Amino acid sequence: MLHPVQDITIRLSDDSDFDSIFNIWLEGIENSFDMGEFGEAEVRQKFHTNFRERQGIFNFWVAVDPENKVVGWQSLVKFSNNPFRQDTYAESSTYIARATRLKGLGRTLLSHAVQEAEASTLEYIIAFIAQKNEAARKMARETGWLEVGEIPADRERMKHKHPKVFLVRQVG
Repeated sequence: MLHPVQDITIRLSDDSDFDSIFNIWLEGIENSFDMGEFGEAEVRQKFHTNFRERQGIFNFWVAVDPENKVVGWQSLVKFSNNPFRQDTYAESSTYIARATRLKGLGRTLLSHAVQEAEASTLEYIIAFIAQKNEAARKMARETGWLEVGEIPADRERMKHKHPKVFLVRQVG
């Protein structure tokens, strides 16, 4: 599917996209996480577990430029393991390569995933955005997401040092 943002094509990811997706994610997580918590190999393994489990609506989409270089990605991963709800909730993540940010690609990827979700059994999409990431929060509000709470920084354990906003978007 071709989009007006810089002649970008959005497609489902395949196994060969993993390294690009992971590297873009590493570029973007400084807004949310302290990489000092884990070693990169451990984080890579955990991330790869989510990537390997992609199936149906629970998937990764990539935005590629005319040279087929991945410049951003969007995922919807399972958010619940409850047998009655596991196909109705997804967690959304959107990450854009540093050189491609602020050009509307995040909104394009997110809109694409929501459109895909509307043809699925999903009822709600959940997201977490760093409280200080005003650009992402603004985009979320403008695309139908509701901020429903805040997850404060964990001062005692220091597992996540950056407070997050908890968002939800109804599908359909």
